[in-house]
Amino acid sequence: MTSLRGHERQEFPATVKRAAFRRCCGDKGHPHCEGCGKELRSGEIIYEHVQPDGLGGAPTADNCKVFGLRCCATPKTKDDNARMAKADAVLRANYGLDPAPRQKLRSAGFRKSRPQRSATRPLRPRVAPDVDPSEPTAQNGLVAGSNLGIAEVTS
Repeated sequence: MTSLRGHERQEFPATVKRAAFRRCCGDKGHPHCEGCGKELRSGEIIYEHVQPDGLGGAPTADNCKVFGLRCCATPKTKDDNARMAKADAVLRANYGLDPAPRQKLRSAGFRKSRPQRSATRPLRPRVAPDVDPSEPTAQNGLVAGSNLGIAEVTS
């Protein structure tokens, strides 16, 4: 992965890992965390840069430390990530790589819509125009001469 600092991440070669492993075993014969001194088992070993790779740390035996995966690697990684994020922020600020601030819209935008009907509002009864209900019209459902099961109104 390429960073803002312009180089690819470099892992430790096998020769550097072997030299760091021999150093952490020392006279004891068992690997110990170089951060806290806790004895390490297989699968708990992680090789970390002293000077983070993202900040120019070379993959050499002097820059490689053996840490326990549970005891020391997580706090060191969090610290390294914070330092690299700050370095990226400084680079972006100094070289003008920050995105430009958003401009405000200059248009009036959309008109407000009418309030929508909702089921919680009471319904208003429909008011019919001034019509005599006894007169047969299409509005009150009575049409003269129709036989739809409604009693015909005769005048």
